[in-house]
Amino acid sequence: MPATFELKTNDEKQYFFNFLNSKGELLLMSGDYGNKDEAMQAIKEVRTGSLMTNQIAASRIPEGDTFFVIKDAAGSIIVKSVLFNSNMVFDNALHIVKDNACVAEIVDLTE
Repeated sequence: MPATFELKTNDEKQYFFNFLNSKGELLLMSGDYGNKDEAMQAIKEVRTGSLMTNQIAASRIPEGDTFFVIKDAAGSIIVKSVLFNSNMVFDNALHIVKDNACVAEIVDLTE
């Protein structure tokens, strides 16, 4: 299974998406969007942002786990990664996103 974006709706009928690696493991989570077009545009921005080093930022929570975000061209956060407790796993996940997000299939689970 290749890496995929899964487009979904929540209980409030808002759209969101997740990015999964080829094993089906969650790597990235978006915020909520009011309509499908906005969510699809955000996926396009993640595809572009994943290739732009200046649109990716890493951080650490007080407990020590690391995560990264991908921002749009204006600097707003589009997606946030899951938390990683190992630098090796963090680096691997970031590499997977950079290599696969630009070509990942979109699986529409809203219909």
